[in-house]
Amino acid sequence: MSEWWNLGGLEKKRKKLEKHRRETLSTIRGEQLNFEAMSQRVGRAGDTLDGTLVSDVLNRLKEIERQAREATGIDDLDDLAEDAEQQGQLRAYICPRAEIEQEGYLVIDLMGDWGVPRPVITKLENLLGRKLKNADRDPVAARSALRALFEEQDSWNNYTTDYAETMGRLTRWLFIATIVLVPLSILAFRRPFTFQVGLLLAGAAGSCISVMGKMPLLEVSPSGELEAYGRRILSRVGTGIGASVIGCALLGWGLLPISVQNQTFADLLNACAESPAPSCTTLKTVILLGIPMLFGFTERALTSFERRVFEPKGRRGRIDD
Repeated sequence: MSEWWNLGGLEKKRKKLEKHRRETLSTIRGEQLNFEAMSQRVGRAGDTLDGTLVSDVLNRLKEIERQAREATGIDDLDDLAEDAEQQGQLRAYICPRAEIEQEGYLVIDLMGDWGVPRPVITKLENLLGRKLKNADRDPVAARSALRALFEEQDSWNNYTTDYAETMGRLTRWLFIATIVLVPLSILAFRRPFTFQVGLLLAGAAGSCISVMGKMPLLEVSPSGELEAYGRRILSRVGTGIGASVIGCALLGWGLLPISVQNQTFADLLNACAESPAPSCTTLKTVILLGIPMLFGFTERALTSFERRVFEPKGRRGRIDD
């Protein structure tokens, strides 16, 4: 059994490696095509082509492609893809002088279409726009600015791709968790000895729904913030579970005397927590599910209870200044 499990794990790793290899080779070929296309534009524009640079870059890209076909690790493939992008960025130095400014602003517009935050776009325009506009008088500086734009483009391209994949993966896991937690909490409510577990599961389900509804927009820089978001999800779910338990406890304590059809939340808790629980109907179970999910969905639902416990009597019921 263990041998079969090990073989399955190795096959999964192999498929993951081969998928990454195909993606890396596609990146390398894309850089080759972009560089070759730029070199063809030079003659059309009447500029002199730097044949040595073209030959060096294309040879280097061929070598990177060969190494990618032989690589045995995902990290190695990532390094090779980055090397290929750096070589492709050198096409800025053969860009026709008359097209440097246009090429630069096309890159900036493309990043805007990706959803790159506007402050980043404005910063790039301020830092590099003047050099691009002076291409006729100082083509060396203009091409250097264009290469920096190509580098920024590659960086944001990788980041937006990782962002979409990460958010999609997290959303799928949260959705699956919600689908599993809700029926488990209902089953737990039907058995007195697992009643408290049901409250925890319902609070976790509400927290998962809250996180899915508040997924962040693309407004952070390519840094460790994306990786840290996974840890923040666990923190938010844990906080939601705690808020659910506290909120249900305060409701059961009777701090907010809410009753529906002459039934308070404390009555529901007592009816479903006793053993046996013949009076714990389906309706009561649904209500018990919804209340902790609500507390798990938003901590702000605890505000009214917190004021009743911690604020002086003279302050209760007042509107905040």
